[in-house]
Amino acid sequence: MEIAIVRAAHLHLYFEELKEIGVSVESELARSRLPHWTLDDPDAYVSFALCLEWLASCSRDFELMDFGFLSARRATLGSLSPPFLRAILDAPTGFARFNAFLRCASLEDNVLSIRMQPEGDQVRVISTMEGFQNNPFIGLAEWVDLQAMISIVRSVAGPSWCPQEMTFVSRQRPTPIVQEAFPNTHILVGKPCTSILVSKDLLARPCTRDFGVTADDANLQTRAIPDVDVVEWNFAKALREVVRPYLPGGYPALREMAEALQISERTLQRRLQHSGRSYSDIVQEARFDLARALLVDPSTRIIDVALAVGYENQQHFARAFRRIAGVSPTSFRKSIAEMG
Repeated sequence: MEIAIVRAAHLHLYFEELKEIGVSVESELARSRLPHWTLDDPDAYVSFALCLEWLASCSRDFELMDFGFLSARRATLGSLSPPFLRAILDAPTGFARFNAFLRCASLEDNVLSIRMQPEGDQVRVISTMEGFQNNPFIGLAEWVDLQAMISIVRSVAGPSWCPQEMTFVSRQRPTPIVQEAFPNTHILVGKPCTSILVSKDLLARPCTRDFGVTADDANLQTRAIPDVDVVEWNFAKALREVVRPYLPGGYPALREMAEALQISERTLQRRLQHSGRSYSDIVQEARFDLARALLVDPSTRIIDVALAVGYENQQHFARAFRRIAGVSPTSFRKSIAEMG
């Protein structure tokens, strides 16, 4: 069993909708097993299963179909990781943009898989979330994927385009809010995958490069991005990413991580053994990765870096950093400045 994770930027889409229905997001996060710093770091990765459970508990009596739809409508290009954004902006046609979507989906959600299936003169763009087909709250996440797929087609066809057909894994019937937004779309529920039907001719058309943002905005978001589109996830890497946003609160206990991932401590330990790693190794690597990223900014004090990665004082942090890097945090920062 792999660890299912998603970028916190997607969770942020739901925060605004929760506030609209009177939910105190800060208070609910403080009572949850999600990292409290999720509000401040959209690029952090968090447990996908835990996100679904938390969102469902916060949505009160709101229909999940409506809650997912209204939240997903807030999605913009700014919620995508920069490499994903760059790949989509650089693609000249709808087909090319969906191919970029296929390549880069794992940057957003490591259980998300996208594929295109020809059906006569149309193409079915299919989204699946491995291991979550039977999750009762899957409808919340389906809408974000659908919004991304619909937005790509609208970059070719215009902002009012709607698919001829949409399918959902969720069995929840479309509500009046959804039907009003897609009056001419055939909506099917309880299907094996999330999908939309798109005309092949439509996808072959050239599309504008800005994709709903100005050229200046696009340049700002894609500047200095390495030529890597796809993340190769494995158990250790996914766990390291999940641990990272918990670090400001101190050393995250193994029990805490197991609860966040909704697995038993024994299962987590067994998976660690199979990967040849220890939990302390994972935590130290997560601390080091975060410390390196923070040390790049010369305005961030060393003590603040130490606290952000879970150390109570600067001396303990400096010793741990030197053990891994071979140099002190100050020397590491100096070497970065000299290379720049």
